[in-house]
Amino acid sequence: MREEAGYTAVEACEPLNAQGPKLSKIENGRQGATPEEVGVLCDFYRASAEERDYLVSLAEQRPKRRRRRAGKRDAVPDWFRRFLALEWDATEIKSYQIDMVPGLLQTEDYARSMIRAWEPEADDRLIDKQVETRMRRQEVLRRTGRPSLRLDVVLGEAALRRVQGTKQVMRAQLKHLVKVARRPNITIRVMPFDVPDRISVASAFELFRLTEQNISTVYLEDLFGATYLKEPEEYTQYSSVYGRLRDAALTPEESVAFVDRMAKEYT
Repeated sequence: MREEAGYTAVEACEPLNAQGPKLSKIENGRQGATPEEVGVLCDFYRASAEERDYLVSLAEQRPKRRRRRAGKRDAVPDWFRRFLALEWDATEIKSYQIDMVPGLLQTEDYARSMIRAWEPEADDRLIDKQVETRMRRQEVLRRTGRPSLRLDVVLGEAALRRVQGTKQVMRAQLKHLVKVARRPNITIRVMPFDVPDRISVASAFELFRLTEQNISTVYLEDLFGATYLKEPEEYTQYSSVYGRLRDAALTPEESVAFVDRMAKEYT
């Protein structure tokens, strides 16, 4: 937000009556910010009322944590923390995936295999933490007392055919998709290979809508981190593309039958 507002780090220190090191620590996730400090910065950066209220509420929810030992690696990279916050507060997520099952619908064995394949030399304890984080994220699909999350997924056939782990892992994963697709807040549509003349989209993407905060964001991920697109025209364009992909895919009922048939092939 500071960069988008056109301020240097030195200029942003003035409203906080702080020195450069403090702002640097806040921006790099090494030091927390109080709700008052977040509000001051939002006002200085000319954030919208919705953005201000949302970010202040996040600061109010931030739990106190013990100081971490130097050199201890976090299981959740800094660039992904924003994603987790958006995911938890979202009232609607539309996800287009080409060759993998989205994290919110993964089984533990499938998730572990994916994480291990990406970091084959990683310590088992780190893998365990990352798997735990991914499984805990799925609680958002069962939350109560707040607006529920509606998850709509367009899943490429490649995600069903690319073996992740073993055939047994894939069979369990596809059976899990069949099961969760019956929940009222989850819709899965499969895009088969043989759909004629569909549009080609080179990379996966996710659309987040946070009704209470009046925020809409497009999430794109690559090898170096993530990109968040929040301009209305950007969200609208991606939403239009998602609609075309969804319309070209099988119906939810046809998709469940398709996934069930695929699961039986993994024997």
